[in-house]
Amino acid sequence: MEFRELKTFQVVASLLSFNKAANVLNYAQSTISSQIQSLENSLGKTLFVRSGNKISLTPAGVKLLDYTQRLINIENEILANFKNLSDKHGTLTIKTPQSVSSCLFPPLIKEFQLLFPNIGFDIDWCSSYNLSEILSSGTIDLAFLISDYFSDKLLNIEELTNINLVLATLPDDELTKHSGITLTDLNGRAMIFAKSDCSYKLILQKMIIESNIQLKKTIEINNIDAIKRLVIYGNGIAFLPEMVIKEELDNGILKAIKWNGPAFNAKLLMIWHKEKLLSEPLKAFMYMVRKIDLR
Repeated sequence: MEFRELKTFQVVASLLSFNKAANVLNYAQSTISSQIQSLENSLGKTLFVRSGNKISLTPAGVKLLDYTQRLINIENEILANFKNLSDKHGTLTIKTPQSVSSCLFPPLIKEFQLLFPNIGFDIDWCSSYNLSEILSSGTIDLAFLISDYFSDKLLNIEELTNINLVLATLPDDELTKHSGITLTDLNGRAMIFAKSDCSYKLILQKMIIESNIQLKKTIEINNIDAIKRLVIYGNGIAFLPEMVIKEELDNGILKAIKWNGPAFNAKLLMIWHKEKLLSEPLKAFMYMVRKIDLR
Protein backbone atom coordinates (compact mmCIF):
# COMPACT_ATOMS: atom_id res chain seq x y z
CA MET A 1 0.00 0.00 0.00
CA GLU A 2 1.06 3.60 -0.53
CA PHE A 3 0.90 6.38 2.04
CA ARG A 4 -0.98 8.65 -0.39
CA GLU A 5 -3.70 5.99 -0.59
CA LEU A 6 -3.99 6.02 3.18
CA LYS A 7 -4.28 9.81 3.15
CA THR A 8 -7.04 9.59 0.55
CA PHE A 9 -8.78 6.93 2.62
CA GLN A 10 -8.63 9.19 5.69
CA VAL A 11 -10.36 12.03 3.86
CA VAL A 12 -13.05 9.75 2.39
CA ALA A 13 -13.63 8.14 5.79
CA SER A 14 -13.91 11.53 7.50
CA LEU A 15 -16.34 12.95 4.95
CA LEU A 16 -18.11 9.64 4.15
CA SER A 17 -18.32 10.76 0.56
CA PHE A 18 -16.18 10.01 -2.50
CA ASN A 19 -17.50 13.14 -4.20
CA LYS A 20 -16.70 15.48 -1.28
CA ALA A 21 -13.25 13.90 -0.90
CA ALA A 22 -12.57 14.50 -4.58
CA ASN A 23 -13.47 18.19 -4.15
CA VAL A 24 -11.34 18.58 -1.03
CA LEU A 25 -8.31 16.80 -2.52
CA ASN A 26 -8.80 18.27 -6.00
CA TYR A 27 -8.79 14.80 -7.52
CA ALA A 28 -11.08 13.26 -10.12
CA GLN A 29 -13.61 10.99 -8.43
CA SER A 30 -12.26 8.10 -10.49
CA THR A 31 -8.84 8.66 -8.92
CA ILE A 32 -10.37 8.48 -5.43
CA SER A 33 -12.19 5.24 -6.29
CA SER A 34 -9.04 3.75 -7.84
CA GLN A 35 -6.91 4.50 -4.76
CA ILE A 36 -9.50 3.03 -2.39
CA GLN A 37 -9.81 -0.06 -4.58
CA SER A 38 -6.01 -0.45 -4.58
CA LEU A 39 -5.96 -0.16 -0.80
CA GLU A 40 -8.72 -2.75 -0.42
CA ASN A 41 -6.85 -5.10 -2.74
CA SER A 42 -3.63 -4.68 -0.73
CA LEU A 43 -5.39 -5.44 2.55
CA GLY A 44 -7.79 -8.04 1.22
CA LYS A 45 -10.59 -6.27 3.07
CA THR A 46 -13.58 -4.16 2.09
CA LEU A 47 -13.27 -0.75 3.73
CA PHE A 48 -16.63 0.81 2.85
CA VAL A 49 -20.19 -0.41 2.64
CA ARG A 50 -21.77 1.23 -0.41
CA SER A 51 -25.53 1.82 -0.38
CA GLY A 52 -26.71 4.00 -3.24
CA ASN A 53 -25.09 7.41 -2.85
CA LYS A 54 -24.17 6.75 0.79
CA ILE A 55 -21.15 4.98 2.22
CA SER A 56 -20.16 3.83 5.69
CA LEU A 57 -17.08 2.22 7.20
CA THR A 58 -16.83 -1.50 7.63
CA PRO A 59 -15.21 -2.83 10.85
CA ALA A 60 -11.97 -3.15 8.85
CA GLY A 61 -12.38 0.46 7.72
CA VAL A 62 -12.85 1.66 11.30
CA LYS A 63 -9.66 -0.15 12.36
CA LEU A 64 -7.67 1.20 9.41
CA LEU A 65 -8.87 4.76 10.07
CA ASP A 66 -7.39 4.61 13.57
CA TYR A 67 -4.03 3.40 12.22
CA THR A 68 -4.09 5.95 9.42
CA GLN A 69 -4.79 8.89 11.71
CA ARG A 70 -1.89 7.84 13.93
CA LEU A 71 0.44 7.62 10.92
CA ILE A 72 -0.62 11.06 9.68
CA ASN A 73 -0.09 12.53 13.14
CA ILE A 74 3.41 10.99 13.25
CA GLU A 75 4.19 12.40 9.81
CA ASN A 76 3.07 15.87 10.94
CA GLU A 77 5.13 15.59 14.10
CA ILE A 78 8.23 14.59 12.13
CA LEU A 79 7.81 17.48 9.70
CA ALA A 80 7.19 19.97 12.50
CA ASN A 81 10.23 18.89 14.51
CA PHE A 82 12.78 18.47 11.74
CA LYS A 83 12.09 21.54 9.63
CA ASN A 84 14.30 24.56 10.16
CA LEU A 85 12.05 26.88 12.18
CA SER A 86 13.87 29.95 10.88
CA ASP A 87 13.21 29.03 7.24
CA LYS A 88 9.65 27.83 7.07
CA HIS A 89 8.03 26.96 3.77
CA GLY A 90 4.53 25.86 3.04
CA THR A 91 0.95 27.10 3.08
CA LEU A 92 -1.60 27.82 5.80
CA THR A 93 -5.04 26.69 4.68
CA ILE A 94 -7.86 28.67 6.26
CA LYS A 95 -11.64 28.74 6.03
CA THR A 96 -13.16 32.07 7.01
CA PRO A 97 -16.11 34.39 6.41
CA GLN A 98 -15.36 36.83 3.63
CA SER A 99 -16.01 39.71 6.05
CA VAL A 100 -13.16 38.48 8.27
CA SER A 101 -10.72 37.92 5.42
CA SER A 102 -11.39 41.33 3.87
CA CYS A 103 -11.33 43.38 7.07
CA LEU A 104 -8.87 41.63 9.38
CA PHE A 105 -6.49 39.55 7.30
CA PRO A 106 -4.65 42.13 5.11
CA PRO A 107 -2.75 43.86 7.98
CA LEU A 108 -2.42 40.58 9.85
CA ILE A 109 -0.82 38.77 6.91
CA LYS A 110 1.53 41.69 6.32
CA GLU A 111 2.77 41.42 9.92
CA PHE A 112 2.98 37.62 9.67
CA GLN A 113 5.07 37.77 6.48
CA LEU A 114 7.78 39.69 8.32
CA LEU A 115 8.37 36.58 10.46
CA PHE A 116 7.53 33.88 7.90
CA PRO A 117 8.18 35.32 4.43
CA ASN A 118 8.09 31.87 2.76
CA ILE A 119 4.69 30.84 4.09
CA GLY A 120 1.77 31.21 1.69
CA PHE A 121 -1.96 31.24 2.34
CA ASP A 122 -4.88 29.34 0.84
CA ILE A 123 -7.97 31.19 2.10
CA ASP A 124 -11.50 30.14 1.23
CA TRP A 125 -14.97 31.01 2.48
CA CYS A 126 -16.42 28.90 5.25
CA SER A 127 -19.63 26.99 5.58
CA SER A 128 -20.73 26.09 9.09
CA TYR A 129 -22.79 23.05 8.11
CA ASN A 130 -19.77 20.90 7.18
CA LEU A 131 -17.01 22.67 9.10
CA SER A 132 -16.44 19.72 11.42
CA GLU A 133 -16.04 17.33 8.49
CA ILE A 134 -13.59 19.60 6.69
CA LEU A 135 -11.42 20.12 9.78
CA SER A 136 -11.53 16.38 10.54
CA SER A 137 -10.27 15.62 7.04
CA GLY A 138 -6.95 17.26 7.93
CA THR A 139 -6.93 19.41 4.79
CA ILE A 140 -7.72 22.66 6.64
CA ASP A 141 -5.44 24.16 9.28
CA LEU A 142 -7.78 26.69 10.84
CA ALA A 143 -11.30 28.09 10.50
CA PHE A 144 -13.15 31.18 11.61
CA LEU A 145 -16.88 31.52 12.07
CA ILE A 146 -19.28 34.35 12.87
CA SER A 147 -22.20 32.78 14.67
CA ASP A 148 -24.39 33.12 17.73
CA TYR A 149 -23.70 29.48 18.66
CA PHE A 150 -21.43 26.65 17.51
CA SER A 151 -20.37 23.48 19.30
CA ASP A 152 -18.52 20.31 18.36
CA LYS A 153 -16.80 17.88 20.73
CA LEU A 154 -14.04 17.14 18.19
CA LEU A 155 -13.03 20.78 17.76
CA ASN A 156 -11.30 23.46 19.79
CA ILE A 157 -13.53 26.54 19.65
CA GLU A 158 -12.09 29.81 20.94
CA GLU A 159 -14.28 32.90 21.23
CA LEU A 160 -12.30 35.94 20.10
CA THR A 161 -14.80 38.79 20.39
CA ASN A 162 -18.37 39.90 19.76
CA ILE A 163 -19.25 41.15 16.29
CA ASN A 164 -21.87 43.86 15.97
CA LEU A 165 -24.36 43.20 13.16
CA VAL A 166 -26.37 46.00 11.55
CA LEU A 167 -29.18 46.62 9.12
CA ALA A 168 -27.75 48.96 6.49
CA THR A 169 -29.61 51.02 3.93
CA LEU A 170 -29.47 54.32 2.04
CA PRO A 171 -29.41 57.50 4.15
CA ASP A 172 -32.73 58.70 2.68
CA ASP A 173 -34.59 55.47 3.50
CA GLU A 174 -37.58 56.33 5.69
CA LEU A 175 -36.57 53.65 8.18
CA THR A 176 -33.47 55.67 9.10
CA LYS A 177 -35.77 58.40 10.45
CA HIS A 178 -37.25 56.08 13.07
CA SER A 179 -35.97 56.12 16.64
CA GLY A 180 -36.04 52.33 16.49
CA ILE A 181 -37.72 49.83 14.17
CA THR A 182 -39.19 46.41 14.89
CA LEU A 183 -39.51 43.33 12.70
CA THR A 184 -42.91 44.47 11.41
CA ASP A 185 -41.19 47.45 9.76
CA LEU A 186 -39.46 44.95 7.45
CA ASN A 187 -42.74 43.76 6.00
CA GLY A 188 -42.75 44.26 2.25
CA ARG A 189 -39.07 45.21 2.13
CA ALA A 190 -36.28 43.56 0.16
CA MET A 191 -33.45 42.06 2.22
CA ILE A 192 -29.91 41.32 1.05
CA PHE A 193 -27.86 38.59 2.76
CA ALA A 194 -24.36 37.25 2.38
CA LYS A 195 -24.86 33.79 0.91
CA SER A 196 -21.64 32.15 2.08
CA ASP A 197 -20.47 34.43 4.89
CA CYS A 198 -21.15 31.74 7.49
CA SER A 199 -24.19 31.63 9.72
CA TYR A 200 -24.77 35.07 11.20
CA LYS A 201 -27.52 35.74 8.66
CA LEU A 202 -29.55 32.96 10.31
CA ILE A 203 -29.98 35.17 13.40
CA LEU A 204 -32.25 37.58 11.52
CA GLN A 205 -33.72 35.04 9.12
CA LYS A 206 -34.95 32.92 12.04
CA MET A 207 -36.60 35.95 13.65
CA ILE A 208 -38.30 36.86 10.36
CA ILE A 209 -39.70 33.35 9.90
CA GLU A 210 -40.85 33.00 13.52
CA SER A 211 -42.61 36.38 13.38
CA ASN A 212 -44.25 35.56 10.03
CA ILE A 213 -42.77 38.65 8.39
CA GLN A 214 -43.50 38.79 4.66
CA LEU A 215 -40.52 40.21 2.83
CA LYS A 216 -40.90 41.53 -0.68
CA LYS A 217 -37.94 39.40 -1.71
CA THR A 218 -34.49 38.29 -0.61
CA ILE A 219 -31.22 38.60 -2.51
CA GLU A 220 -28.32 36.35 -1.52
CA ILE A 221 -24.89 36.83 -3.06
CA ASN A 222 -21.37 35.56 -2.36
CA ASN A 223 -19.54 38.88 -2.45
CA ILE A 224 -19.48 41.50 0.33
CA ASP A 225 -18.56 44.36 -2.03
CA ALA A 226 -21.41 43.37 -4.34
CA ILE A 227 -23.82 43.48 -1.38
CA LYS A 228 -22.72 47.00 -0.50
CA ARG A 229 -23.19 48.13 -4.10
CA LEU A 230 -26.63 46.51 -4.24
CA VAL A 231 -27.65 48.60 -1.24
CA ILE A 232 -26.10 51.77 -2.72
CA TYR A 233 -28.16 51.23 -5.89
CA GLY A 234 -31.35 50.94 -3.84
CA ASN A 235 -31.95 47.20 -4.12
CA GLY A 236 -32.75 46.56 -0.47
CA ILE A 237 -31.56 46.46 3.13
CA ALA A 238 -28.43 44.48 3.97
CA PHE A 239 -27.67 42.57 7.16
CA LEU A 240 -23.91 42.68 7.69
CA PRO A 241 -21.15 42.88 10.29
CA GLU A 242 -20.67 46.56 11.07
CA MET A 243 -16.91 46.32 10.48
CA VAL A 244 -17.33 45.60 6.75
CA ILE A 245 -19.33 48.79 6.11
CA LYS A 246 -17.58 51.08 8.61
CA GLU A 247 -16.08 53.23 5.84
CA GLU A 248 -19.46 53.61 4.10
CA LEU A 249 -21.15 54.48 7.39
CA ASP A 250 -18.46 57.02 8.32
CA ASN A 251 -18.70 58.66 4.88
CA GLY A 252 -22.49 58.79 4.94
CA ILE A 253 -22.85 56.54 1.90
CA LEU A 254 -24.87 54.05 3.95
CA LYS A 255 -26.68 54.36 7.24
CA ALA A 256 -27.42 51.85 9.96
CA ILE A 257 -31.08 51.49 10.88
CA LYS A 258 -31.73 51.85 14.60
CA TRP A 259 -33.13 48.66 16.05
CA ASN A 260 -35.74 48.70 18.82
CA GLY A 261 -34.54 45.68 20.74
CA PRO A 262 -31.43 43.85 21.87
CA ALA A 263 -28.43 44.55 19.66
CA PHE A 264 -27.66 42.03 16.95
CA ASN A 265 -24.49 40.35 18.15
CA ALA A 266 -22.61 37.27 17.06
CA LYS A 267 -19.36 35.73 18.21
CA LEU A 268 -16.19 35.57 16.14
CA LEU A 269 -14.84 32.07 16.71
CA MET A 270 -11.45 30.56 15.90
CA ILE A 271 -11.72 26.80 15.36
CA TRP A 272 -9.28 23.93 14.87
CA HIS A 273 -9.37 20.17 15.29
CA LYS A 274 -8.35 18.86 18.71
CA GLU A 275 -5.92 16.39 17.13
CA LYS A 276 -4.37 19.01 14.85
CA LEU A 277 -0.62 19.32 15.32
CA LEU A 278 0.04 23.07 15.35
CA SER A 279 3.13 24.08 13.37
CA GLU A 280 5.19 27.06 14.46
CA PRO A 281 3.79 29.28 11.67
CA LEU A 282 0.23 28.29 12.53
CA LYS A 283 0.77 28.97 16.24
CA ALA A 284 2.28 32.34 15.37
CA PHE A 285 -0.67 33.23 13.14
CA MET A 286 -3.17 32.27 15.86
CA TYR A 287 -1.24 34.35 18.40
CA MET A 288 -1.38 37.37 16.09
CA VAL A 289 -5.12 36.93 15.60
CA ARG A 290 -5.60 37.01 19.36
CA LYS A 291 -3.69 40.30 19.58
CA ILE A 292 -5.80 42.18 17.04
CA ASP A 293 -8.17 44.81 18.46
CA LEU A 294 -11.40 43.52 16.97
CA ARG A 295 -13.71 46.03 18.57
